[in-house]
Amino acid sequence: MVIDCLVVTTKTYGINMLSIIHYVSAYRRLKESDKTIMMLGGVEECQPMIVAQNDMIRLEKEYYHEEMVKLGYICLILTMVCVILYIPYYKGWITL
Repeated sequence: MVIDCLVVTTKTYGINMLSIIHYVSAYRRLKESDKTIMMLGGVEECQPMIVAQNDMIRLEKEYYHEEMVKLGYICLILTMVCVILYIPYYKGWITL
């Protein structure tokens, strides 16, 4: 039941659970891009295309961070709803 609610919720709001993987990947690529820029002499001496790529990776990382936060809030809300429904069911106050 919880998994079904999570799948329906994520499909409804367009939140993808793979955003966590994409965020980690963007984080790693950003670190490598920063190292590359520093090896080439910094932002001032580096080619503009490499700096632009670094900025795009930074924006991608920010986007997936926002998606991860949305997914976290949805998981938290679903967990709270399930716990709130489980307690009365366990006590026998409601039946499903």
